Amino acid sequence: MKKAYFLLTILIGLAITLAVGRAILQNTLSTSGIFVSEAEKEISLYKTQNAILSEKLLAASSLTNILEKARKIGFTDEKSLMVIKTSGSLAVRP
Repeated sequence: MKKAYFLLTILIGLAITLAVGRAILQNTLSTSGIFVSEAEKEISLYKTQNAILSEKLLAASSLTNILEKARKIGFTDEKSLMVIKTSGSLAVRP
């Protein structure tokens, strides 16, 4: 009979301990959800900014943009192209 009361006391104590532990864990997780949502918003903001900056970088490094800037500064001359057509072969065998 003593063993039954002892076992019952241990089981009730274990149940109370687990219930308190579960309540503490749920409380901790419920407050950390706020921080997780804030972090997700911040990540979304950074991804959007990254996409915008990537588009700006691609536009700034495009060849037409570089050519226009070079023409404004004076690095290129506006000359017409000359094409030479030859009907003969370029390499002659000896």
